[in-house]
Amino acid sequence: MDGLDKLGEEDYILFDGFKIVLFGWYGGEWNGDVSFGNTPKEVVLNMSRGSWSPEENGNPTEYMAGVQYRSFQEHTSLYHDEESFLQLLIKDDSLKIYKWEWEPEHK
Repeated sequence: MDGLDKLGEEDYILFDGFKIVLFGWYGGEWNGDVSFGNTPKEVVLNMSRGSWSPEENGNPTEYMAGVQYRSFQEHTSLYHDEESFLQLLIKDDSLKIYKWEWEPEHK
């Protein structure tokens, strides 16, 4: 059991209002975290607001650097923006995609 059975119908109704919905994953199970927004920037901002670190809380740049260091013990940036940061965590199996309907704008 991956823990997602704890989510109710009302949770999935909430997710319908966003283009990106990601589940936090640890040790093969859902860790209880859900990250969502309509753009990668919104998702990372929402993730940063849950940080226990005062320097990272509400500061996406500091949050991404902190998560990268805690996860990979790497100071050199492994990403170049919020989208690539999320993709890095997805590739590492720290996040699982429930929904990804966001597309970058081409100007």
